[in-house]
This record gives sequence, C-alpha cells and structure tokens, in this order.
Amino acid sequence: MNMIVLMTAAGAPLAMLGLSTPVTPQRSCIFMVHPQVTSAVFESKEGKIVFPDRPTEYPCSYARGKGGTEIAFTNQNGWRFEVRIDKADEGTWKASLADDAVSGRAFSPFGDSK
Repeated sequence: MNMIVLMTAAGAPLAMLGLSTPVTPQRSCIFMVHPQVTSAVFESKEGKIVFPDRPTEYPCSYARGKGGTEIAFTNQNGWRFEVRIDKADEGTWKASLADDAVSGRAFSPFGDSK
C-alpha cells in the first residue's frame, strides 16, 4: 500500500497519505492535499490538523496482518495519527492530542499489494 485517501467524517475529500517503499515495519509518510479538497474543508479543524504548516515527512509504523493494515505516526504538532485499512481496502483514521480528537473515513485506491 503506497497511498491512502483520507476523508472527513462527513465523507469530504481531505488528503492523500503517501507511503514510502519498500514495505517494512518503519516507513516514511507524507500528507498531500487531495485534488478535490474544498477551501472549507482545508480550513476546517481536520484540515488544520492534517496540514499544520508545510509538508513534512514523518516516520511511521506499518503493520499488515490478517485483519488489514495499521499505520501510525505523530505529526510536528504532536497529533498522533492512526489509520486502519481492512482487507476490502476501506477503513478509518483518527488523530488525537490529549483529550482532543478528530476522525474520518479512509481507503486505499490501489489496494494492498502482496
């Protein structure tokens, strides 16, 4: 899996999470603005958390198991991201910082190659 699309909880396109290859337990990932993002979504709470400043590459954990794939990392502002993609290439994402959290839907448009 090299790319995951993140959407808001309401289903609006937000970002694409690009992952480095080859597949290892430790990979690098970076957020890219989704080409269909609206200015309202970009300026929303989710947008400000996903895109806090400039594009930054993050070291992320990558674990693929029987139930799907889990990716986790912390951005430069301390938000902890957890992305879970099931075997059907769909899932969820969550970002949390202390008692605050946002979440949404996620999917892998190109699947998880074996």
